Amino acid sequence: MRHTWIGQPLTVLALVVLVVNDHVLKQAFPGFVTGKLSDVAGLILLPPLLDLVLRRPKVSIAVTGIAFTLVKASATGAWLASEAWSLVFDPSVVLADPTDLLALPALWAAWWAYRHPVPVHKAVVFLLVPPAVLAVAATSMAAYDWPYTAYAVVSDGDEIVVHTEGGYGYGRDLIAYRTRDGVTWDKWIQHDLIEGAAKACLGARCYRVARGHLRVEESRAGVWTPVWSIPDKIRDHLFRFYPEGNPAYSSDMKEPVESLSVAVTERLVVVANGADGIALRDARGAWHRLGIGPGGFDPARAAPLTVSGRYDVFVLASLAALVATLLALFGGAHSPLVVVGGAMMVFGLWVALSSGESLIISGALPFGLMVCLPGTGLVAFGVSRARPPGRLVPVSLLAGLLAVAAVVAPYAAWQAGWLELYSDADTGAKIAFGAVALAAIGAGDWTRRPNVPVPHGGWS
Repeated sequence: MRHTWIGQPLTVLALVVLVVNDHVLKQAFPGFVTGKLSDVAGLILLPPLLDLVLRRPKVSIAVTGIAFTLVKASATGAWLASEAWSLVFDPSVVLADPTDLLALPALWAAWWAYRHPVPVHKAVVFLLVPPAVLAVAATSMAAYDWPYTAYAVVSDGDEIVVHTEGGYGYGRDLIAYRTRDGVTWDKWIQHDLIEGAAKACLGARCYRVARGHLRVEESRAGVWTPVWSIPDKIRDHLFRFYPEGNPAYSSDMKEPVESLSVAVTERLVVVANGADGIALRDARGAWHRLGIGPGGFDPARAAPLTVSGRYDVFVLASLAALVATLLALFGGAHSPLVVVGGAMMVFGLWVALSSGESLIISGALPFGLMVCLPGTGLVAFGVSRARPPGRLVPVSLLAGLLAVAAVVAPYAAWQAGWLELYSDADTGAKIAFGAVALAAIGAGDWTRRPNVPVPHGGWS
């Protein structure tokens, strides 16, 4: 049987380079080289993956090159890629960058790998495909490196100064923008963080921000009335749409998306909204949202209010699957070794997965495996000693799959707008997993009962 050339050493090397570059080198050495290295590795790795479906190597390589060119060379192509990727994976933004086309010669390396195949066992192909798909997906979903954020605004005579921070690297740029009319901005580098005010007045006119919300209120006859706001449901999605902060600088790992500071002049009212940029009321009284980036403020950079927030529950879903599987095994085996070994497996997996980008450097991966592998042995030994019926294995695996579905479904519902807030998804996931966990124990115990009818073709 003919296999894809994904097992060719050059393709496997590209997979290793892609994973290490995206999860280690980009954090340690951010810049042009590591950015383009992912493109090169991806262009070598994607054609053999695509060939699994097309079964035409030349067509697979050509489609990869054409698609990459369209996405990187045009805003329309980047938008289409973003929409397509969001249907399959988490909501993502792919940006056009013509400089990425410098990586196109890597397709010659993909062609060379195809022309110099190395025989590999089918099992090797099956083992390589899942991590290759995940690696390509992960590198394709990067939208921004670290966000810019408007954290304070102050008035200076008839001018308003917006203070921002952000950028690419281990430190951050502190940049201030000054304006009189809200249209033209003067820019300069700051050296210190500035503290903005949550309330500002000009004569009898007073404005204040509502922390924890995207909202500004105006005092009218002593009564505070909202004059600009975004519903909390939309803010909840915006908060999880913008990328996480620079881990070398920010301890909370997430930029605020809330009204932080307000300033007022005779002509303008400006509100600092964190990663969402600013809200500006112009001289005519009209409010505008202006997104923020390395070039300053631009309405086009403001995220659409219809955007879907991202959710990342890979660690949670993995742990839920393992726990549900173990509970079913315990229900069928009734062995304390399953409890002890299962606890070791869950702890080891949690340590390895929760370490994030630095799991290799921090040593969390080998430590997690050192704990997890002996636990796996204890579970296997405990189950084998109990001699449960063969149907326990598929029932346990089914419990794990149902646990994944139960955990992910509430977050998908939140993303689709069926749940109001992300916290509702958290609550729903806990309740759903609790139900699956109880069912897993019962299903495992059910397999111990004698004369359990097994469907035709099932496990026995």
